[in-house]
Amino acid sequence: MNSTRRTKLAATFTLTLSALLFGAALAQNPKSTFTVVRATQWGAANMNPFTPGDQHLLPTNSAIYETLFYVNSLNGKVTPVLGTKYTWSKDSKTLTVTTRSGVKWTDGRAFSANDAAFTFNYLKQYPALDTSGIWKSGLTSVKASNPTTLVFSFSAPNTPVFQYLANTPMVPQHLWKDVKDPATFTNAKPVATGPFVFESASQQAIRVLKNPNYWMPNQPYVDAVVWVSTSSNDAGLLKLLSGDVDYGYIGISDPKNYASKGPNNTYWWPTNNINFLYFNTVKAPFNDVGFRKAVAQAINTKDVALKAYAGAVPAASPSAIFPTQQADWLPASAKTSMPAFNAAAADAALTAAGYKKNAQGVRLGKNGQPLPTYKILVGAGWTDFITMAQVVGDNLKKVGINTSIDQQAWGSYSGGLQSGSYDMGISWGWGNGSSPYYTFNAAFNPEFSAPVGKTAPSNLSRYTNAAITKALKDFSTTSDKAAQKKAMTTIVSTVLKDMPWVPLTDRTQFSLYNTSRFTGFPSAANPYNDASPDDQPGARLMYLNVKPK
Repeated sequence: MNSTRRTKLAATFTLTLSALLFGAALAQNPKSTFTVVRATQWGAANMNPFTPGDQHLLPTNSAIYETLFYVNSLNGKVTPVLGTKYTWSKDSKTLTVTTRSGVKWTDGRAFSANDAAFTFNYLKQYPALDTSGIWKSGLTSVKASNPTTLVFSFSAPNTPVFQYLANTPMVPQHLWKDVKDPATFTNAKPVATGPFVFESASQQAIRVLKNPNYWMPNQPYVDAVVWVSTSSNDAGLLKLLSGDVDYGYIGISDPKNYASKGPNNTYWWPTNNINFLYFNTVKAPFNDVGFRKAVAQAINTKDVALKAYAGAVPAASPSAIFPTQQADWLPASAKTSMPAFNAAAADAALTAAGYKKNAQGVRLGKNGQPLPTYKILVGAGWTDFITMAQVVGDNLKKVGINTSIDQQAWGSYSGGLQSGSYDMGISWGWGNGSSPYYTFNAAFNPEFSAPVGKTAPSNLSRYTNAAITKALKDFSTTSDKAAQKKAMTTIVSTVLKDMPWVPLTDRTQFSLYNTSRFTGFPSAANPYNDASPDDQPGARLMYLNVKPK
């Protein structure tokens, strides 16, 4: 063995030994532990970052593995992680990423752009892992031109795919090249670059410990993060109220009530999606623009939001653009053309559109026959959606339209929406992201539609419009913000004119905090992440930034 080889082995042994000793010391007595409550149980000890989120343990993609960038869905801000900068070529067909130097995997090996290139090509080799459809986006190759330069090549421009590239967890080539069946690989001893390393897991608790060789100086500020399981939202809430835990992603009806229970109880529920009333636009009378616009005008969305969420969540903008994205993306022209609730005007509009009332005040179809009772599809037991449907039904009854609430279990609910067998249905935007493009593309791109009876991936209303289709393409084929804003103006104005849906309420994240032991939580004043759940890449920023008091 030559001296260089011996020196490298000795250095590696020393690094590994010191990491093990440091980890052992933390395991015995971490000085600070940040505790997360999860209002559910989890499955087996799977830490494969490519398996769906409900199949791998919670720290996998939030504390152990890292991505190239973090894209904040609230405002589009890009935070460098394992990538430090990125640039699109003039024709938007080449994306060049500079990867971070000086980063080590937790086994002591150096991270490089070669690992990143391997990761993306691994998804191509095993398409079942490519759940974001990266290799269906026009991506043709991913190569490392040197240890810190990663080059993505596309057959056609598709700039919105950046969000999905940025969010892909990086894995070490020297270990994963030997994993031949990644779909069943449980990855019991994960080697990653993240701020924490896995220590232990049971059905009661999962613990990760601070990575002693993490690339960010002096961070994280805590020595351990622990997830504890509970059986319900109420049980998780009790742990927060008692101060036993520091954070929980828990859906409750009234976060203001939680905050009122003590000086350390805070919450942040930022909007990252919209709850919509979808119209089945291939079914009469919902195929009639005049009917849809009148129905939209008849719905008091402020009342819908107040009753569904006790005032904690506001009514949605008719534009369907999130509050934090309106400054960048809401066209000035749309601000004066958005419909407002007016029951009397809606009643008159229905008559003008050919839906008259008879002498008894019954609303008639254009054929002169009474309109049937229309079903509003919701998830069974989903109290917020059920309440929304009740308010919508009450509003429509005042203009002579009768409705009933159709509660269905998840399979029938999602299946009804996707197969086009419903009349009206309440659901969220089946695509969302760092700009309104993701919402509108998922909702109205013809590629995501299908004939009635076939499964539409996300175009639930089955509404398409040539102007929108072109604008979506214009938006996606450039990285020029001015050109994208022009395309967004076309999309928003066309949707407001045709009303294929009614934006009912904002749809929020559900982060609750107990600040008795830690500071540095994200908030509206400091939205360094998007309050995403405890198992998502955005939560990594919280685990990095919270500090013991």
